[in-house]
Amino acid sequence: MLPRLEMFKKAIFASRLIVYNESFVPVGKIRDFPPFAVLWHEGISGRHQEDIISAFNAFLLHHRDVRNITLWLDNCSSQNKNWALFFFLVYIVNSTSISAETIHLNYFEPGHTFMSADSFHHQVEESLKRQVKTYDFADFEKAVQSSNKGKVQIKSMKLNDFQLWKSLHSVSKIKKQDPSFTMSKITELMVKRTEFVMYYKRNFEEEWKKLDFLLKKHIGEMPTAPIKTAPNGFERQKVENLLKAVGSIMPGNRKEFWEKLPEKVI
Repeated sequence: MLPRLEMFKKAIFASRLIVYNESFVPVGKIRDFPPFAVLWHEGISGRHQEDIISAFNAFLLHHRDVRNITLWLDNCSSQNKNWALFFFLVYIVNSTSISAETIHLNYFEPGHTFMSADSFHHQVEESLKRQVKTYDFADFEKAVQSSNKGKVQIKSMKLNDFQLWKSLHSVSKIKKQDPSFTMSKITELMVKRTEFVMYYKRNFEEEWKKLDFLLKKHIGEMPTAPIKTAPNGFERQKVENLLKAVGSIMPGNRKEFWEKLPEKVI
């Protein structure tokens, strides 16, 4: 949360701005693929499924020449397991925006959720501590960039980087193919170029099963999601209260960020 000024009690208890860091971190020592951190704050957008999917999109576009992509994810159903994400994966793997032939998702079993991203987030936390005072979003970007010995790629999301991805699936089609289908039971998922379906497993040992889940009208002609046109904004009263509380200790060149935050319409 910004500003991060832990030595000042009045800053801790003020209503602060939430910042987000959706990180894609390689497994093991892969020199060609440093951590990729997608950053934004609540004044621009939130943490709903369409926001997380937009972060996935930023990552995939950054690695547009990779032929086969495998990601390990936690089991958060609202963010990493939802029909809007599955639609997006089929859409992007069949687009000309990336070169991937397959995108493969693996989901950690409950209770086994330690990921490379956890280590990276710890490095970010240590970087923030070394920075001591984090006044605005640019300071936060600097802290993330300097973590992992500076071997980090960051993408600071702008408003037009967010798209309003929707769930374009057919419940009836899914039930006809697999009446016992439950999204929460998926352990692996894969999409392939030239195919408008998804493949899934309920455990890592079983054979792949195919699921034709898209609404018929979208097979072969998949619509792109509209770009977000208005920021979420941040309440002006909160900005005024924050500057009243810590304005005297905040450098003038940091106040500009707060004064120019888009205002939230209540």
